Amino acid sequence: MREQAHDRWLRAVMHDRGLSPAARALATVLIADFLGTARAPDTDAFAKAICTSQRTARRALDQLAHAGWLTMPDRPKRGDPPCIILTERCAVLPFPGAAQTEQGPAT
Repeated sequence: MREQAHDRWLRAVMHDRGLSPAARALATVLIADFLGTARAPDTDAFAKAICTSQRTARRALDQLAHAGWLTMPDRPKRGDPPCIILTERCAVLPFPGAAQTEQGPAT
């Protein structure tokens, strides 16, 4: 059940076109590599995982938080790993033809 929730979360994040490619890559890495690990990863580990600088990894993490996909209750001090909580957002994905059914059939 938990795997299904993580899969839904990741699919919804991937459909959020307001996110940068680095933020989407970081979301994938969070689910695939760091979820359930004994030790919380730091920004350096995120940067290595998505092959970017620490600054870009930090921006991606902040972007996911700002978009509401995760929360960080306590802002970590420099060098400390962040506490990350994945949050569910109501992501409404448009279906093909949805605009036609709302306004009637296209003529």
